[in-house]
Amino acid sequence: ANTTTQYLEEDASQGEKRKVDVSRPTAVVEGSNIYMLVGQYGRTPADICQNRTDTAESGLFLVKGEVGVEKDKGKKIHWNDTHVILCSLFKHDQGSWTGLVGGGGSGVKLKDDTLVLPVEGTMRKDNKDEKTFLLIISSPEDTTNWTLSKGMSADGCSDPSVMGWKDKLMMMTACDDGRRRVYESDDKGESWTEALGTLSRVWGNKRDGTRRVRSGFITATVDSVDNRNVMLVTLPVYANDNLNGVLHLWLTDNTHI
Repeated sequence: ANTTTQYLEEDASQGEKRKVDVSRPTAVVEGSNIYMLVGQYGRTPADICQNRTDTAESGLFLVKGEVGVEKDKGKKIHWNDTHVILCSLFKHDQGSWTGLVGGGGSGVKLKDDTLVLPVEGTMRKDNKDEKTFLLIISSPEDTTNWTLSKGMSADGCSDPSVMGWKDKLMMMTACDDGRRRVYESDDKGESWTEALGTLSRVWGNKRDGTRRVRSGFITATVDSVDNRNVMLVTLPVYANDNLNGVLHLWLTDNTHI
């Protein structure tokens, strides 16, 4: 197997390179291209950008890789492009954010080449921190030009994964009430509607003694003739008092499960 490892590096003193520790990768795959949003380990953009200029680096990076084939070595991912996300992204509502990190799930690339990636935020409300999710969105022409969506989930939701479904964005999250909530947006995250009556709160995730687990949430084509698309959902299911869950796969067309 090919075990070559590439590291994200930054310039240090005297022309030296220093490895950057990153966490919570959020990925989008399209063909041979891979886009990955990562955050600097142990620090959040809200902390880094406090009292700094809009052009300062936020600690979030978009790294682009391409899958290629090397002679006698098989396939390899070449990570060649790294874009730094600046603090200007977070200044529009800086006072309310106490934390903002990569969502760690999956994102999507839309038909107009816009990248949509979930991030997990913490907002100060009624003298306590409450988790929520929202989207970080790139310009279709320029992956260095980013905005934050205005719409966000209910308080207490985390571990988001986003995908495109027909003309909408779909987001699945794990929430503190013990349910998987699914949200829909037809305006690139400017507003969200919980998908009550279809997918939201169908699956539960509350389990004492276990860590919260992010769901798998993707689309697939199951009929090559009619190009019928479905959603695939993967989650662990726990039996009785067994803390070791069994991974289950569900298939849905947003009407039947």
